[in-house]
Amino acid sequence: MTKTQTSKWVCLFAVILVLISISESGAAENLYVFPGESIQATIDNASNGDTIFVKPGEYNESIQIDQDNLTIISDSKSPSDTVITAGNKGSNVFKVVASNVRISGFSIADSKCGIYLSGVQNCVINNNNISGNNIGICLFKSENNTLRDNLVYSNADCGIRSFTSSGNTICNNNFNNTNNARDDKLNGWNRTSGNCWSDYAGRDEDGDGIGDTVYAINRRTKSMDYRPLMDFDPQPPVLPEAIFTSNVTAGFAPLTVEFTELSENASSLIWSLGDLESSNASDFLHTFVNEGNYTVTLNVTNENGSDSTYVIVNVLKAPDPSIPVIPEAKLITNVTGGYIPLTVHFFDFSDNAASLCWDFGDGKNSCCPNPSHTFCCPGNYTVYLTAGNDNGSSSASIVITVLKPVNQTSTGDDNNLEDTKDRDSGRKYEGIGIERILSRKNLDSAGNFILSFTGTRSVAELGSSIEHEIFGVAHFAKGFTEDSISVIEVKDISMRALFLGFVAIALGLSVFRRSRK
Repeated sequence: MTKTQTSKWVCLFAVILVLISISESGAAENLYVFPGESIQATIDNASNGDTIFVKPGEYNESIQIDQDNLTIISDSKSPSDTVITAGNKGSNVFKVVASNVRISGFSIADSKCGIYLSGVQNCVINNNNISGNNIGICLFKSENNTLRDNLVYSNADCGIRSFTSSGNTICNNNFNNTNNARDDKLNGWNRTSGNCWSDYAGRDEDGDGIGDTVYAINRRTKSMDYRPLMDFDPQPPVLPEAIFTSNVTAGFAPLTVEFTELSENASSLIWSLGDLESSNASDFLHTFVNEGNYTVTLNVTNENGSDSTYVIVNVLKAPDPSIPVIPEAKLITNVTGGYIPLTVHFFDFSDNAASLCWDFGDGKNSCCPNPSHTFCCPGNYTVYLTAGNDNGSSSASIVITVLKPVNQTSTGDDNNLEDTKDRDSGRKYEGIGIERILSRKNLDSAGNFILSFTGTRSVAELGSSIEHEIFGVAHFAKGFTEDSISVIEVKDISMRALFLGFVAIALGLSVFRRSRK
């Protein structure tokens, strides 16, 4: 075998090992720690790429992270309600000896070092409150890490200390300690902005919020904050939000489901499909071959954290073709009773139906899936829905109660009997209000008023008569507040108002005529 052939086989073997490693690693998971549980135990059981969410509460333990590519974050994202203290004051709260680790959202106190990075790269420490320790944050032989948006205060020896570590970015933090920072190498202490230092003595003449003179951490190594902040204004991290849709969530096996990813602020994603399969595509189709409930989880990440969401896909056992599938009729309505004319909307929810037939109980029917029907006469109507297919049919029913309007009750007088007949025949009698007002009694009353205009009645008598009529209308209207008011009765009130208006005008003319005399 030649040297070239040997190199090819070595490369092929390396590719196979990488593929095996990827297939065995599985999809990233979200793990949760609740008060009373151990953060360390959860970290020990975590795999590359997992995110550990720590629920609000108080935890007392010293934690070591030796698994690369982990995220440990408070579930609330608020440091004030997730507090971690060291198991003893001679140990660290977090000792990180793995790269690509993120720690965010904690209050860290009562330890030798709040967070200790040892020989690591590309870690992110952000949005933490670190206080009451000997050293707040310590870096040892660590490079290219990012420390930002942390509140580091009341630490006895030093807020942040860097030993033989370079190339780290330390910005937008608030340092308020007796000794804020020590650095024996060259690190970057600002990007667009620097840090807020409790012992900074510079001024901000141009009012841009950034000091006009540098803050020196170590002049000898040129470790300087060139843009020190006058006030600490941490920017909240932009976290990703996992969002997706699926075209179906239930069906018979084999079931093909279309997934569409709609996440926001995500830089990477991975799907766990619940059947040992995974994907990192945004939109894709997946077929579930066997029956069962599958939890499909989408996990998204960016530099600030991660988020996940899930849906349960219910895959049913495929029906036996030898067993006929009988339809099951199901229906609902918007109402089940009311006054005529009553319009009811019907909705079909039948299963396995190839055809539908509605019988409304009044001689009418329909084959529409969701018909509307108006009942014009009072009574109880049993409405049937019949669903059918090649294997048979089934029916479901509901009773609709249709009532007479309240104002159609007979009172015994001739006019009301005539009105009732007209309404029962389905016709609107537009002149009923006028007939009531122009009844014999009202005509006689009107005649009396007209006689008064000739001077045969006194003004006092007229006033008394008008007052009587007004009180009569008021009493009539008061009854409408106690019973339902029909359109006809409203017209009746309008005609009475017109009648009284006519009387008032006539009275005015009469007074004017008398004054002329």
